Amino acid sequence: MLCNRNIIIFLIFLVINVIDFASSIISPTSAATTNCPILDGASHLTQTELLQELTNECRYDKLMRPPGEINASDPIHVVCRANIYTIKSNMAKTLQFDVHMMLQFRYRDPRLRYANIAPGFTQIIGGQAANDMIWTPTVFVANERSSAIMGNSVKDLLLSIDPTGMVILNTRLEATLNCGMRLEKFPFDVQECPLVFESWTHNVHDMKLDWDESPVVLAKELHLTEYRLVEKWVNDTETSYTAAQQHYGHFAGNFSSISITFKLAREMGFFVMDYYIPSILIVVISWVSFWLHADASPPRIVLGTNTILAFMTLASKVENSLPKVSYIKASEIWFLGCTIFLFAAMVEFAFVNTIYRRKKNVPLKKVNSKYILKSTLTPRLARKQFQKNTTGLERSRSWSSLDHGNHIEHDYTSQNYLTVHSFPSTINIPSVRIEDNNEKEKDCSGSVETLESPPRTRKSFARRPTLAKLSNFTTMTPQQVAQWIDKRSRIVFPLAFIIFNIVYWSFIYI
Repeated sequence: MLCNRNIIIFLIFLVINVIDFASSIISPTSAATTNCPILDGASHLTQTELLQELTNECRYDKLMRPPGEINASDPIHVVCRANIYTIKSNMAKTLQFDVHMMLQFRYRDPRLRYANIAPGFTQIIGGQAANDMIWTPTVFVANERSSAIMGNSVKDLLLSIDPTGMVILNTRLEATLNCGMRLEKFPFDVQECPLVFESWTHNVHDMKLDWDESPVVLAKELHLTEYRLVEKWVNDTETSYTAAQQHYGHFAGNFSSISITFKLAREMGFFVMDYYIPSILIVVISWVSFWLHADASPPRIVLGTNTILAFMTLASKVENSLPKVSYIKASEIWFLGCTIFLFAAMVEFAFVNTIYRRKKNVPLKKVNSKYILKSTLTPRLARKQFQKNTTGLERSRSWSSLDHGNHIEHDYTSQNYLTVHSFPSTINIPSVRIEDNNEKEKDCSGSVETLESPPRTRKSFARRPTLAKLSNFTTMTPQQVAQWIDKRSRIVFPLAFIIFNIVYWSFIYI
């Protein structure tokens, strides 16, 4: 009888243990909750002790996001705000800029309410230790040079919790951000550099990032050295990732993203004072050679080469501070234009000096820019044309018939050479009377009519069109041509440089 009673008690005890074990497996949270101490009258606790009780493992899971404000399945909204302290720009060489800022994240966690259990507390304030106890949003900077989860590698972190469970997380950090720059108008470029924040592990169904009413606050003493802040604006969007990408450990889905875009305009005072104005002066100095004597080779050569070398040194200092890009920049167009003007001044000197040392005069049909340059560039062709016209004039004839056909009068105009040192030139061509062989056989009854008779003379001169055509020709000495080119260069070069500047600066500001 006693043995049966012991067996029954053992079976009942075994059944109770089995039921407890099964219930603990089916609902571990409820079992743990029943073992949690009830938080009532916790005003005697310190802030740290109160936070430890609120985040006790039996009632708080830091790996689980807070429930939504209306429904538990709704995503939690994290409101963000950025306080910008300093912006350091080194974008010209590295395409990056540094931002020192404080980020603020604000969200509500109902599990951290303590208004009823600890009415004496108005705020719980903590640092890194308090941050490790609770759930915090996992946000990273997408365009940072080395991305990191918020809360790591930060200088300061401050956490505050109000009695309603509103959590405000403030973190200060200095981030180096990438900025894809376009340098077509360098050094007068305007860049748009974003600062992008993205959710790390929670997609849009679990967490959304929103901007505060005043999303960006700039420090009053904010000052940039190379750029000036023209404008800023914020944006919120969603970023999609597939399972094949696994971007930064992301899961597949759409993730909330917010961004701040800084519109930065380069301060051009440095480049104007150290690059553009000196280069303009160097080009103007190269024009001094036009006022020097055409045969003064040493000073003109030294002036030309020194201006080119000085400009090359000036331009290389600017270009070495820029990244190597495949497209043409505005600074390179200016460099090319100034180089062409400096090189053209050297070529002008070589051309003038070569002409100055010539010995033969230059025949000209007319004294103007067209014929001077044409005859100077092609002197042999000009001389051939001149000789051709002269030969045609020598072979021209004026025939006058004698009475009864017995006497034939031939008028020839000949000239061996033509050299005129001042213009307009005049050509005196003598008339020569040449007797024909048939003149000896005169008719007895006929009489010889002389060439000097006024009617014949006027008629013969009226038949000389070649003489008027040749009278338009003149000559210039090589020294006169060289001086003429130098005088025209004093006007052409500055005028062309002014036109180049008008076109260049119009391109910059359009």
